[in-house]
Amino acid sequence: MMPSSRETKYQQVARLIEERYICPADENMPLPTERQLQDIFSVSRDTVRRALRELADAGLIYHVQGSGTYVAPRKHPMRAPSLRSFTDDMAARGHRPHSLTLTCHLIEAPLAVQRDLNLDAGAKVIQIQRLRQADGSPIALETAHFLPEAFSHVEPELSASLDAQMRASGFQVETATVRVVATNLTQAEAAQLGVPLGAAALRVEKVGYTVRGLPVESTQTLYRGDRYDFEIEVKR
Repeated sequence: MMPSSRETKYQQVARLIEERYICPADENMPLPTERQLQDIFSVSRDTVRRALRELADAGLIYHVQGSGTYVAPRKHPMRAPSLRSFTDDMAARGHRPHSLTLTCHLIEAPLAVQRDLNLDAGAKVIQIQRLRQADGSPIALETAHFLPEAFSHVEPELSASLDAQMRASGFQVETATVRVVATNLTQAEAAQLGVPLGAAALRVEKVGYTVRGLPVESTQTLYRGDRYDFEIEVKR
C-alpha cells in the first residue's frame, strides 16, 4: 500500500478493497474473508474490520451473519412511500416495472389485518401476494389485504391496475398511515428476492383509507435493503 498523509491505515485498506474487489464485481458477489484480507494487505484483524465497517456504512457492502460479506448493488433512492401505484412510481423513476402475482385468495383475515381494517373475527378479505420487479430484477415482496367489496364482490382482474378497479368500485384510497421497520429476510423471502438468507430489508406496513376514513387496504411490503433507500422530507 502507498501510504497517504491524509489516510489512516484502515482507510487505505478500505480504498483498496473498493478498487480491487467492489468496483469490478457484480452485485451480491462475496468478498474475501477477513483472514484473507489480513494476509493480502498485511494488516491486523482490527484494521480489516474497521475498513469493512467504513465500506458498509457507505453502502458499498453488506454482511450476512454466518455467511460472509458481499458487494452491495447500487441503490435506487426513493422518497417516502406515496399513494402512487408501484407501476407509476417505478416508471416515474425511469425503471421498467413488472409485477408477478404469486397468490390471490379469499381468506379469513389475520389478526393484524382485522385490527388494521376494523373487522370482526372471521371476516373475509382478499389476499394478494406479488413479487415486484424493476428492470427485470426483484426488489420487493408485497402481501396486500383488501375488503372484498372494494372489488364489487368480484375477484380482481390481476392483469389490470388494482387501484383503478378499486376506484371503479368507489373505494379510492385517499390517505394512508405508513410504518417502516428494519428487518432481516427469512429463507423463503430471500429466495424470492434473490439475496442471501438473513439479508437486510425494509418492511413497509401501510393501511389505506377512503375519503370517508374507511380502512380498505392493509399492505406489507418487503423492500431489499441493498436496493432501496427512503428519503423523507421534514418541515418545521
